[in-house]
Amino acid sequence: MPLTKLQAGSFETGAIDTSDLSSNATIAFSTTSAFANALAPKITTVNVANSAFSVLDDTAVNIGGGYIVITGANFVSGASVLIDTTPASAVTFVNTSTLQVQVPAKSAASYNLYVVNPDGGTGIRVAGLNYSAEPTWVTSSPLGNQAANTAFNVNFSATGASSYSVAAGSTLPAGTSLLANGYFFGTVTIGTETTYTFSVVATDDENQDSSKTFQVTVTVAPLLKLFSWGKGGSGVLGLNDVSSRSSPTQVGSNTDWASLGGSTNYASAAIKTNGTLWTWGSNYFGQLGQNDTANRSSPTQVGSGTSWSKVCNAAYVFFAIKTDGTLWTWGYNTYGTLGLNDAVSRSSPVQIGTDTNWSKLPVASNMFFAAVIKTDGTLWTWGNNSQGQLGINSVVYRSSPVQVGTGTNWNILGVGGAFNTTVLKTDGTLWTWGGNSTGGLGQGDTINRSSPTQVGSATNWSKVQSYNAQNFAIKTDGTLWVWGNNPNGQLGLNDTVTRSVPTQLGSGTWSLASASYKLAGGIKTDGTLWTWGDGTEFSGGALGHNNDIVRSSPTQVGAGTTWLDLCVGYRVLALRT
Repeated sequence: MPLTKLQAGSFETGAIDTSDLSSNATIAFSTTSAFANALAPKITTVNVANSAFSVLDDTAVNIGGGYIVITGANFVSGASVLIDTTPASAVTFVNTSTLQVQVPAKSAASYNLYVVNPDGGTGIRVAGLNYSAEPTWVTSSPLGNQAANTAFNVNFSATGASSYSVAAGSTLPAGTSLLANGYFFGTVTIGTETTYTFSVVATDDENQDSSKTFQVTVTVAPLLKLFSWGKGGSGVLGLNDVSSRSSPTQVGSNTDWASLGGSTNYASAAIKTNGTLWTWGSNYFGQLGQNDTANRSSPTQVGSGTSWSKVCNAAYVFFAIKTDGTLWTWGYNTYGTLGLNDAVSRSSPVQIGTDTNWSKLPVASNMFFAAVIKTDGTLWTWGNNSQGQLGINSVVYRSSPVQVGTGTNWNILGVGGAFNTTVLKTDGTLWTWGGNSTGGLGQGDTINRSSPTQVGSATNWSKVQSYNAQNFAIKTDGTLWVWGNNPNGQLGLNDTVTRSVPTQLGSGTWSLASASYKLAGGIKTDGTLWTWGDGTEFSGGALGHNNDIVRSSPTQVGAGTTWLDLCVGYRVLALRT
């Protein structure tokens, strides 16, 4: 900063060296002789303000520019202000102790602040003004529709934000809450579809904030009936017997089912709209969560909780997430699959750790290893790792959650069988790793991978589900792609040829697909249900066509057009209106 100093009745410039000054030090300079009676300005405080110059609690100015109030002493009308060498956009002299200043845009950093009176007297505050970017919202509005009477959650995100809160004067929908980490969750109990509007404030470490108004439409879900069919051993169909069914049969008379948790050879699970969790079938290892090992042939509630949000069936193991973001597990635990840092089986739900930011489970998992995504987009795995299926670049087993890499954009899980994993990222890319003896990784070879490897270069994958090295993925255009093991025609390509790269299955648009050991199925966007693969006595007619014929291409189940959800195992569970 050049200053003038009196010398022989004239002024000459000189430089001020501030390299040895501590942060926020204040220096005042004045001239002598002709200005002997003048006092140099002194900067006491610098406060960030709004356009009306009301002081804010912000500790930095937005990089796009803003307003500050400088207080101190000896200010003179006509004083100028500089941020390093950049003049302020405007300076208003309020009185000898107060200046109102509009500052220009500058890069994020700390800058020396100068007040220069018309007589040349100068006050300096070293590192007196900080600039940083305000939070920038990533979450868009309107939010996706949410179902009434069903627990839901949304993760608000703004770049640089460290906390989130409801804006003053705004109100969240009744029954919902917003945590400081941006986790918006709850259950809205209404009888008619309603659109809510509310504002959320994202705040960064400099107390800069950015408010955004969101809309969310809470829809009233249709009454959903639960159907099952296939091999009925151990009561896994939930029909109060152990008989097989070769066509869809309604489970009980309830119409308040909300979501499915898979149906394997051993047990089934589903969540109702009131947040209760129900299991049935084989219970040899206590996997039904009933604190015993007795089989159940009809749905039985797990405990008395009403905050279950998601459930995943992994044969002898279950994983579930509650609306508070906690993760729970129970069942078989020989490989540390329960994630509890031991190998002890459990017959009732036990919480994994203390974290409250678990978010996404696969539709169906495996009894030997697990994978779960957190609200921050990180991916965590544990359990058996003999073929690198944990994705941590080793084959060492883990009995508690370990993060896969450092990525924060994992989105949808498709854990496949005992040895391989398939996951989508938020950018629409598809990644696989683990065992690959039948080409289930989709890499065009049979080489195992122990860390995530992208499948092709496509960026329009939207859904994925895998089982036993059979993979089914849907693109944003609704096309269905399959690859992997195919001895029973379960890839639906009208043959039994294994594929090691994604291959499109027929035509039409699909909303979801589900795979199992020997059969598969899917629902099209028109609500029709289709199955293919092994429909023999081995699977108890699980294709749902009222016979036990093998089919190697999709065949429609009945004529219904209101199917909404599907989980294929040796048995099949499905929801429809």
